[in-house]
Amino acid sequence: MSASLQLSVHEPVLTPDVLGRLRALLVGEAATVTARRTEHEALAEQLRGLLDADSVIERELAETGAVRAAETLADIRHALHRLEIGAYGSCEACGLPMPLARLEAIPSARLCVACTGRRAGCARSF
Repeated sequence: MSASLQLSVHEPVLTPDVLGRLRALLVGEAATVTARRTEHEALAEQLRGLLDADSVIERELAETGAVRAAETLADIRHALHRLEIGAYGSCEACGLPMPLARLEAIPSARLCVACTGRRAGCARSF
């Protein structure tokens, strides 16, 4: 085993620099999702009371978008809290560290890919 490979095995993946970058991703994503939620809520309010089919469908889509944005914001806040307490980056189901690529792709991820698959498999079997 080469010296550089040995160093990469023993060095923590989530260095302070990496955690700072992930925190910035989360904060940026929170701002984007907050704006999206505000837009959905404004559209839903604008369409409230209109009874034509298109308006009703658009309002329901806007309301669903606002709910999903709120859920995403809750996940982002949860991830930021885990960053603050030093628990960020581990799967909440199995406790194993999540790959950096997963955290970069989905900074608010709570589960590793394997545990996400297991949960999805359980949901399909009901």
